[in-house]
This record gives sequence, structure tokens and C-alpha cells, in this order.
Amino acid sequence: MKPQATSNPVSAELHRRRIQNVAGTMAIEGITLSEASRRNLDRYASGQVNYQQLMSELKLKYQRAN
Repeated sequence: MKPQATSNPVSAELHRRRIQNVAGTMAIEGITLSEASRRNLDRYASGQVNYQQLMSELKLKYQRAN
């Protein structure tokens, strides 16, 4: 799947359902959705950041942690 260059905000209901689906899928694998991940999904869904911005932020965060 090709990453989006920009994100269009989605409705609150659609976003809520998507978050539930992500959390449910992760739970099947024994993983919980962290608050930080939830905030990132919220920012992406609202159009505050796009895919490239979010990936850049996460790369910076984890490069500094090493």
C-alpha cells in the first residue's frame, strides 16, 4: 500500500471505529495500543500531520533512544 502524501480529516465516528479495529487487531496479537500511538493516530486522522511527517518524527524519536 502506497503511503498518502496528505491526509484528509475523517469523521469522528469513522476515526473511533478505526481505532477500535486497530486496538482489536493488536489485542489478538497480545499487544496493547499505547497512548502515544493513539495520539499519533488522532493527529494523522485529523490532518494535523501526514504520513511522511509522522514517520520522520518516529524515526527521530527512536534514533535518539539508541
